[in-house]
Amino acid sequence: MQNISVAVIGSGPAGYTAGIYLGRALLKPVLFSGLSMGGQLMFTRSVDNFPGFPDGVPGPQFILDLQKQVAKFGADLRHEQITAVDFSQRPFRLWTSLPENVDHEDMKNMSAEELAQTMELIKNSKEADYAAEAVLISTGAEHLKLAVPGEKEYMGKGVGFCAVCDGAFYRDKKVVVVGGGDSALGDALALTKFSDQVFLVHRRDKLRACKTLQERVFNDNKIKVLWNTELKEILGDGQRVTGLKLLQESKETELSADGVFVAVGYRPNSAIFVNQIKTNQQGYITTKQFGNPQALLELNKEEKSAAENYFPTMTSIPGVFAAGDVTDSLYRQAVVAAGSGAMAAIDIERWLEMSDQA
Repeated sequence: MQNISVAVIGSGPAGYTAGIYLGRALLKPVLFSGLSMGGQLMFTRSVDNFPGFPDGVPGPQFILDLQKQVAKFGADLRHEQITAVDFSQRPFRLWTSLPENVDHEDMKNMSAEELAQTMELIKNSKEADYAAEAVLISTGAEHLKLAVPGEKEYMGKGVGFCAVCDGAFYRDKKVVVVGGGDSALGDALALTKFSDQVFLVHRRDKLRACKTLQERVFNDNKIKVLWNTELKEILGDGQRVTGLKLLQESKETELSADGVFVAVGYRPNSAIFVNQIKTNQQGYITTKQFGNPQALLELNKEEKSAAENYFPTMTSIPGVFAAGDVTDSLYRQAVVAAGSGAMAAIDIERWLEMSDQA
């Protein structure tokens, strides 16, 4: 078992930014990138809304630049997937192994009960691989997918998951949004800034979104809602999306389109932590965001035992922090995730200093 100071689990903007700050603080962080290094940005054609890139930057290139920067400041990047954790006592224990005949994709698709059993098997079968004095969870969230033909093939080639990020690429083009919740309607409205033809495909006869958004959509003549309609296949020419195959009230039709945004929900990558730290009903990790960091400066020595109340990015377990999309069901932007990663790194540095003095 290897002892480390700070373990950063996840390698998106939050994790890499935290790694930069922790490295500069000489805490020698170890970043576990997991199998899908970079998260959602690896499927983003161009990041145009991150400060400092006036011409935009391809998502994969952005991640590679973050890797170089985090390595420059002494962080240790390891392409390993954390499969089980034990936060019951400090140092916190982390495992990277898998049971025989189980792979990482299997774990992603397990029920909560199956996953709990698998993690217990992992922890009982061998000693932990790592022991960390502090842990940052920055595992992100993933878009729920439709699992229809063409979705994976044309990801980044007309299939997208963030209209706010990529909408400008579809100026004067015909685009489709799939979904009926707040995210889907928000995407449809965002796309009307660029396109005069936005189709909202919804499989039911009523929307789930808030009434205010519904009213805006119904009053926008650029948006057409296709009720009781399912997307069955995404069509293309091998290079780009060209259309969709739809099933509307038992009748199969085709709709030409230049792009499709899937907005059927998100799933935070928090499954291996849910039985050990607090999450909300959707599985997003909750932190002490409403703490007051300024109050930390006003504490006397006797009051420092309660200091964890003043670390906004700390979870329900002192010493375990969280940042990025795994905590954020609202903004889901790279720049927001990066900012929360910086906050978490500063919190971790202060918390470790106070813990050492206790």
